[in-house]
Amino acid sequence: MAEKHTKAIAQVHHGEIRHSFYSPEFLEYPRGPVWYLVAGFIGLGIIALGVLSHAITLTLAFLVFVGVYWLLHTREAKILEISITQYGIHIEGEDFIPFGEISEFWFIYNPPFVADLKFKVSRKWNSIRTIHIFGQEPEELRRLLAPHVQEIERSEELSDLIVRALRI
Repeated sequence: MAEKHTKAIAQVHHGEIRHSFYSPEFLEYPRGPVWYLVAGFIGLGIIALGVLSHAITLTLAFLVFVGVYWLLHTREAKILEISITQYGIHIEGEDFIPFGEISEFWFIYNPPFVADLKFKVSRKWNSIRTIHIFGQEPEELRRLLAPHVQEIERSEELSDLIVRALRI
């Protein structure tokens, strides 16, 4: 009942839903004991380097980084409903992004490794958003987005490659 009520509210405020699908909040990479062992040695090495060189700020910053990373990645990714409506993109539990705030979109699509819809919003913070589209056809999404937002051609960023390669 609550799901129908939420969808009805979304339709009233954000227009008719043209396409919806489910996507994980973030990708969870498999990490074995070797990964944790190597990460631990690197972490201890950075802490030892900071202590030995009397770089307390580096050591504290790294410890805060490790703590935040641990807090963020010890929970399971939520499965979010993504809806493309006649007026924009609605991400369940987050917000509605009108097409007027999206300046451009592109796909990074190379299954089974990566299948992402990326778009740039005009907000000052969190300006590039990523939606994982495994199981979706990019052509269908392109057909819905192209009349409202400019599609550009971009390749995968080095930071995304490093995150995927290191499984972080």
